[in-house]
Amino acid sequence: MVTPADEPGVSVPIAGALKKAERKTPAASASKQPVPRNRVAFVIDDMGYDLSVLREILAIGAPVTISVLPHLPHSAEVAGRAYKAGNEVLLHLPMEPHGYPERRPGEGALLLNMDGREILDRLAGDILSVPHIAGVNNHMGSRFMEDEEKVTLVLQDLKRRGLFFLDSLTTNDSKGLAVAERIGLPHAGRDIFLDNDCDFEEAVHIMHRIVDRKDSWSTMIVIGHPHESTVRAIGAAVPLLRDHAVRIVPLSDLIE
Repeated sequence: MVTPADEPGVSVPIAGALKKAERKTPAASASKQPVPRNRVAFVIDDMGYDLSVLREILAIGAPVTISVLPHLPHSAEVAGRAYKAGNEVLLHLPMEPHGYPERRPGEGALLLNMDGREILDRLAGDILSVPHIAGVNNHMGSRFMEDEEKVTLVLQDLKRRGLFFLDSLTTNDSKGLAVAERIGLPHAGRDIFLDNDCDFEEAVHIMHRIVDRKDSWSTMIVIGHPHESTVRAIGAAVPLLRDHAVRIVPLSDLIE
């Protein structure tokens, strides 16, 4: 499966990501049902180009969250099949990156030269293109996500629609988490990109390091892409995580 390269996320050393993951989840209240000590959510971005990789992901038998780009040949079908299989679905919302227009985020992208009405109309069309979504995460967007006014406009609309937001953190200056917190939108931030190098052995090594340091974190959000090596690595990680009492959960379980 070959897809256009997504925008690389902010590079976060594994140790730093683990430390951040530990800080972001409060301890469960003694009056509530105990929460498993370690929970991880896998999100696969850039879905919608074909169906074969979806079948491979669903065959893993874990609640991997499927993030679908709008207006692709199989966007609606991928979302529908994933939803029917019980997997959570996101809209992978294209946004303007640094380097635009040489670096193009694809059809349906939100651009900084659009006025508020244009942004909301395009967002509505993108949402219609991907049914059954529980939330949204950004595709590219390193430039758009740095504009607090535009980000506020988008996130307020997501809140109105009852959706949550996952910030893919493609820029250190993203306003996503701060705006979501300010307006009361359920949200979370990505901890680790699993496949910046598209290498199976490296992805497996990352999973082993996550497990080895499980005493230092409570929740972890891992984003990958529909590469054969990534799907294999997640499949290989399922028994590893199970054997170390790390529970794989839908992304919504980790949304604040």
